[in-house]
Amino acid sequence: MKQRLSLQNIVGMGFMTFAMFLGAGNLIFPPLAGQLAGTHVWLAAAGFLVTGVLLPLLAVVMISRVGGGFNEITGELPRSMIALMGCCIYIIVVPIYGVPRTGLVAYEVGIIPFLKEPDSTSRLTYSVIFFGTAWYLSLYPGKLLESVGKIITPALILLLMILGISPLISPLGEAGEPMNGYAENPFFSGFLEGYMTMDALAALLFGIVIITNLKSHGITSPDALVRYSVITAFIAAFGLALVYLSLFNLGSQSHGIIAQPENGGQILSVYVNKLFGIYGNVLLATVVTLACLTTAIGLITAASEYFCDLSGKLNYKVLVAAISLSCMMFANFNLNQMIELFIPVLLVLYPVSIALILLGLIKSLLPNPQLVYRATLLVTFILSLVDASKGLNHPITQKLLVPLESLPGYDFNLSWVAPSVVTIVLTCLIGKRITPS
Repeated sequence: MKQRLSLQNIVGMGFMTFAMFLGAGNLIFPPLAGQLAGTHVWLAAAGFLVTGVLLPLLAVVMISRVGGGFNEITGELPRSMIALMGCCIYIIVVPIYGVPRTGLVAYEVGIIPFLKEPDSTSRLTYSVIFFGTAWYLSLYPGKLLESVGKIITPALILLLMILGISPLISPLGEAGEPMNGYAENPFFSGFLEGYMTMDALAALLFGIVIITNLKSHGITSPDALVRYSVITAFIAAFGLALVYLSLFNLGSQSHGIIAQPENGGQILSVYVNKLFGIYGNVLLATVVTLACLTTAIGLITAASEYFCDLSGKLNYKVLVAAISLSCMMFANFNLNQMIELFIPVLLVLYPVSIALILLGLIKSLLPNPQLVYRATLLVTFILSLVDASKGLNHPITQKLLVPLESLPGYDFNLSWVAPSVVTIVLTCLIGKRITPS
């Protein structure tokens, strides 16, 4: 019997996935990138869409083919390495940085404009309410379609449409001259800015949430799971692309109203206040809170399910509570400091995740998957460390980097790309010789 999901549930799944991806970074980085890119805004946006939309889409497609779990994606690696890699990604993305950032952004963009004197007490109070809500809605992962896909997301999409269309109807200025790296290399600058959304990392974690929700609605056959996961991913990717393009456009028009913002959240706050007054701030507060909340719910759910499966003993609801508490604590740090602190971490994690996604898509074509996976991921990891270490101004580090400056993509923090491709080709050739036909 062919398993089917109703059109309403298909749209609901797509909306749920879109909402889980659309979080803190998705809202604050595109406006700032748009302002910095200026007249090069669409080239920068194209690079951003590669890492912010295309890669997460490919990741969900790849994950659906292996069943949705992180351990299945990395099955060609040693078991200890799988556990270490999974734990590092989940811990950094969920309880330490990614999810706390959702609460921070929701507070700074959505709440601070209404406060006369923001202080640590107001931030703590808000984080308790925000992550208390996330904790409660994460307790029942099989019901996320109902709570997120059918209730929260439609309201979020309506508000985003108002926010995205407004700059087209009532533009507040023209694009300025491109600045920083966007003047010479807008595409690659946008590409690297897409790292900051963490969507490719999130896609590796959200796969299990999507599969869990499909199974809870009676979809259990492998073919049906792949089919509906891909449809869901395309709906989410289309929505994300529209949001990013509208926010890039908004940012490119913002130079005249806020010349030197600390982050994209400030651009959004000033922009909507200029267009709509106090009603604009209410609109933005609602959009940001809903977007950040759905991402927090999705990631807390994914991390809790992963650690439950990994240990075989831990209680899901206890994990949800512990992770939510950790997120609440880290959400009381400074947003800009957190972003700066974790840029080197993302320069390491993102290339490894990209390599993992692309290898997963071509796995069936590899003569010796284990050899190709292990060699490619090792090379990618080592060279991503090179890119991440550039910010260290230590004399010894700078001397060690000199021989590597001739690598293609070195200036764009893409030193790992060419060597990783060469490694895939060489290991495939070696694999054909050592693997029996």
